[in-house]
Amino acid sequence: MQTLIPILLLLALGGCSLSPTPDAAALVDSQTALDRFQTEERLNRFFDEASVVVVFPSAWRAGMGFGGGYALGTIYRDNRAVGVARMWQVSVGANVGGQRYRQILFFKTDAAFEAMGRASNEFAGQAHAALITAGGATNPGYNPDVAVFSQLRGGLLLEASVGLHRYEFSIGE
Repeated sequence: MQTLIPILLLLALGGCSLSPTPDAAALVDSQTALDRFQTEERLNRFFDEASVVVVFPSAWRAGMGFGGGYALGTIYRDNRAVGVARMWQVSVGANVGGQRYRQILFFKTDAAFEAMGRASNEFAGQAHAALITAGGATNPGYNPDVAVFSQLRGGLLLEASVGLHRYEFSIGE
């Protein structure tokens, strides 16, 4: 039964489709999250250098041995919302609890953005410790042209796991 849950999660999330334009509520949520990230001085360099920015205003992850997570976000190019992004993940390892967080991806080049959009899955190793909204998170980057940062929003999660992340991007015409 415990192995059936991640498989069902993969099948359900893999079959969903994206509209290439975010709805009004998603835009408000994404802009609020983007504003919060822009208050972090350590991210100034990334905002200055990024060709594409993807914001997930309300991501979640939960697990007990096996875990999963999901987020719906907005793609920004030249400070304009141009599309919709989706992230899902499955993990295995020492994890227990659940967590909500914001996530931002900075793509230094259009080529890096397009390459991640074409990739079917990305390997991830992560360590998290969160208690309500206090805690820390470490997400190793995928490569020098992509940077990933998270802000905890709440939850109770202890995790040291490995897994797969999948990012899907849909740009409006």
